[in-house]
Amino acid sequence: MRIIKLSELIHALKPFETGAFRDYLNSPFFNRNDRLPILYDLLSKDKSLSLENEKSLIYKQLFPGKRFNDKELRYHFSDLNRHLEHFFTLAEIEKDDREFLLLTQRALLKRKTYKAYAHSRLRFNSLEKTENAGLYLSSLLSAELHHSFNSASLSRLSDSDYESLLGNLDRFYIAKKLQLQCEIVNLKNILRKEYESLLINEIIELVIRKEFFGSAYIEIYYHILLMLTLHDQESEKHFSAVNELTEKHKDSFQIPDLNSIYQYIKNYCIRKINKGEDEYRLRLFGIYKSILSNRRIMNHDYLSTFEFKNIVTLGLRLNEDKWVKEFIPKYINSIPPTDRKNALTYNSAMLNFFLKNYRQVIKGLQEVEFTDLYYQMDSRSVLLKVYFETDDDETLLHHIAAFKIFIRRNKLLSDFQRTIYQNFIRYTLKIYRAGTRKAKLEQLRSEIIATPNISDKNWLLSKIDDQLIS
Repeated sequence: MRIIKLSELIHALKPFETGAFRDYLNSPFFNRNDRLPILYDLLSKDKSLSLENEKSLIYKQLFPGKRFNDKELRYHFSDLNRHLEHFFTLAEIEKDDREFLLLTQRALLKRKTYKAYAHSRLRFNSLEKTENAGLYLSSLLSAELHHSFNSASLSRLSDSDYESLLGNLDRFYIAKKLQLQCEIVNLKNILRKEYESLLINEIIELVIRKEFFGSAYIEIYYHILLMLTLHDQESEKHFSAVNELTEKHKDSFQIPDLNSIYQYIKNYCIRKINKGEDEYRLRLFGIYKSILSNRRIMNHDYLSTFEFKNIVTLGLRLNEDKWVKEFIPKYINSIPPTDRKNALTYNSAMLNFFLKNYRQVIKGLQEVEFTDLYYQMDSRSVLLKVYFETDDDETLLHHIAAFKIFIRRNKLLSDFQRTIYQNFIRYTLKIYRAGTRKAKLEQLRSEIIATPNISDKNWLLSKIDDQLIS
C-alpha cells in the first residue's frame, strides 16, 4: 500500500514542481537523508518504474555493494512519501493567504510575540474579502485567536470581540447550512436518500429577519434554495433574484463559488427547457455569454467539452449560427489540450449540419476516430441525420443497422443513453418508411410527443412536417 501511495504522489507532482521538490529534499532544514534525493531522481525520471517489481534494482543504486534489505528500502519509501505530503501541504498554504496568516497568528501568539502578532492580524484583516463560508470560518478562527490574545495579555474583552466571534460563527453556520441544503435538494433524485436537516425553516426565517446578515453570499443561497423548492411563479421570482445578485456581486466571490452558483442557474434553465418552456433557451444562452465574458472565470480553468458542446448546440437552436461560427475557433483553446481535436471536429460538424453543408459534415466526422463514447454516439446521430436529409437511402439503412449493433454491444452505455438513442433510431426508421402517408405520420407525431426519452425529438418532429409538405 505504501508503494502504491508513493507512486501516486510522484505522479501528482506538476512539471513546474519537480525541480522545487528536489530543492526541498536538498535543503537540510527539511531533509537530512542524503539518499532521498537519489531515490526521488530515480523514480521521477522513470515514472513508469514498478516500485514493487524493481525494488532490488532501486536498492542497488541507493546502497551499492550492500545485500538487499526490503525493510530498509521500505523505510526510505515511507520517508519520501512523508516529505511529498509535507511539500504538497506547504504548497497549499502558500496559495492561501488567509490560511497562511491564520497559522502565522497562531505561531506568534504561542511564542508571546505580541507586537508581531498584532501586525499579522492587521495584515489578515486587510486581505480582500471574497465572500463564502470559508471567509466566515477563517474570520471566526482569527477572532478566537484574538480572544486568546486578550486573555493572555490581561486585556479586558470589548463588546466588539464578542460581536466578531458570534457574528462570524452565525454567518459560517448559516452559509454552510444553506449551501449544503441546496446540494441535497439539487441531487435528491440521484442520492435516493433522505437527510434530516435540522432548523432549516428557522434559518430561512432568521436570514430574512436579519436581512441576510449583510452577506450577499447568504442572500444568494437563500434564493437558490427557494428557487429549487418552490414552483412556477414563486420559483421564477427567486431565479430572477439569483441572477441579479450574481451579476451585481460576481467580483466578490471566489471562482469555484461563482461557478457553483452559475451551475444552479444553468440547471434551472435546463429543467425549464426540458419541460418545454423554450423561452429559457435564450436566458441560458445569455448566462453562457456572461460566463464567457468573465475573464476571471475563463482564465481560472478549462471549459469542459460538454459545456462547449452545449453552448454550440444552444446557439444553433437559437439560429445564432454567425455567433457560433466565431465562438468555435475563439474558445477552442479553452478546452483541455487532449480534447481539442475531437471537440473542434464534432462542433464544426454540428455547425456545418445546421448550414446544410452535408459533405463537410461527413468528411469531418469520418476523418476522426473518437475515443470518447458520447462523442461517438452523437457523431453517429449526426451522420444518421445527414443520410436522411440527403435521401441517401442505402447508406442510411446500412448506418442504422451498424448503429443498432454498436448500441447493443457497448457495455459502457448507461440505460438512459441506450434508451434515448434506440428510440431515436426507431422513430427515424419509422418516419423514413412512412413516406408521405399523412395518417401514419400523424400517428408517429403523437407517439414521439408522448415518448419521454428520445434523442433529437425536435428534429424528428420537423422531419414529419417535411414529409407532410412534400
